Amino acid sequence: MSYQKIKAILAHAKESDSLQELIKALGKDPAFFYGKSMKPLIRRQRKQYLDKCVKLGLLDRNYQLTSLGNEALNNFDEVLSQIIFDLEINGKKFKDILLKTLANIDIPTVERIKEKMEEYSVEIPIQQLRNYLNILAKCGVLQKNRKYTYTLAKLNVKDFEAILKQEFKEMEKDPTGTIWFEDFKEKIQKKYLLTAEQFDELFSELKRKRPGLISLQRSRTKSWLRIREV
Repeated sequence: MSYQKIKAILAHAKESDSLQELIKALGKDPAFFYGKSMKPLIRRQRKQYLDKCVKLGLLDRNYQLTSLGNEALNNFDEVLSQIIFDLEINGKKFKDILLKTLANIDIPTVERIKEKMEEYSVEIPIQQLRNYLNILAKCGVLQKNRKYTYTLAKLNVKDFEAILKQEFKEMEKDPTGTIWFEDFKEKIQKKYLLTAEQFDELFSELKRKRPGLISLQRSRTKSWLRIREV
């Protein structure tokens, strides 16, 4: 399964009224061509890709878009990356085991990632793992590097500021308009796949560049955060 094939399937499913019509439409889409001959995959193979989208929850058993599939049409990268992260493999969520793996290997090639996952009792075929990693890289969650290694994609300070503002806006605040910083930080790290070091680095740089934006009040046991201009 690939990023482009999933995207093409959803686009054609929106316009198709039957399975046969959808399979026929995929036969004309370059995402389903193979080799230099530019011939389409046979019908059985196209059907197999449709079945995979059913398993991912993007199509129903009649090969029509589900509510999740419709949502993906408007927010493809975010929805697809979350679907991949939520997959369960050997009883463990793929997101959790991937983050644990990336944090504990020095050269994160597909082969090394697979080996480390096996140490955590997670068995996954290497081609399937490669597909998942490539999809996450296309979604912008991972960064695929020159030597075929995978690392978490880096946020810039501007994007980090936008994230903090949006998440702070949605948080329940105390009467003084502040929130508990430690809980907020943990939420941001989990949702946006940041290590503590990455968060601290971005947070410090943002405070330096926008000194009037952030107010952080510390007590002996807790820190309280207020973000202005929200």
